[in-house]
Amino acid sequence: MFDAVVLAGGGKVEPLTEQEKVSNKAFILLHNKPLLTHILSALEEAPSVKQIVVVGPANELQVLQDAGYSFEIAQEKGGMLDNLAAGFETVDQNQPCLVVTSDIPLLRADVIEHFLALCAPHDHDFYYPVLSRKTCLESFPDTERTYVRLKEGPVTGGNIGLLRPSWFLNNRERLEMFISYRKKPLKMMRILPLTMILKYLLKTLTVSDLESYLSRLLKLKARAVPCECVEIAVDVDKVNDLELVKKVLQD
Repeated sequence: MFDAVVLAGGGKVEPLTEQEKVSNKAFILLHNKPLLTHILSALEEAPSVKQIVVVGPANELQVLQDAGYSFEIAQEKGGMLDNLAAGFETVDQNQPCLVVTSDIPLLRADVIEHFLALCAPHDHDFYYPVLSRKTCLESFPDTERTYVRLKEGPVTGGNIGLLRPSWFLNNRERLEMFISYRKKPLKMMRILPLTMILKYLLKTLTVSDLESYLSRLLKLKARAVPCECVEIAVDVDKVNDLELVKKVLQD
């Protein structure tokens, strides 16, 4: 079984939070429930998930605990990596931990189980889901994602992952660049070797190439996980994203 860390820390003021009159989008009401609770329900129902830790504002999270949701609270500390560290300090640091953002309300228990099964035998330090643009657009043609064009076609990442806490806590600085460039493909290209840049320009760069390079760059065993779990790629960042998930959950 796996521990899970949910990142629900507050962020900058944006049109979506202003419209919904909240300071943290994790608490936007979606069908009369905070957005975060949709993720919590999926995790609670997943047989492979053990302890759930939510990193965010303690007072607001206490209200959800009082309402019957079962999870541990880790007080938010700042940026994404600070919050990830806060969550990892409370889980089994030697076993891979499921990391989930708080803005993917279409997540379901069966999706979690499927992703974890794809990661078997769970002997790497970092697993990151990769989805094709075709898969995303077939299910949700109105979604907007950042895609990287590879030999296999345009691909994007999901909003969950499996990461070994002990590696992160000992090598956190190695993730700084990867995290900061994750939605900036052109900047990501700047840190690649010339051979990989040429492959990218010639459209021969593969998922396996990136997997190998990230393993060397981050000094860990990383594995890209091709999957079709589109629910992990539908995040609520903008006003139209919220309208989309409202419609999907209503159907």
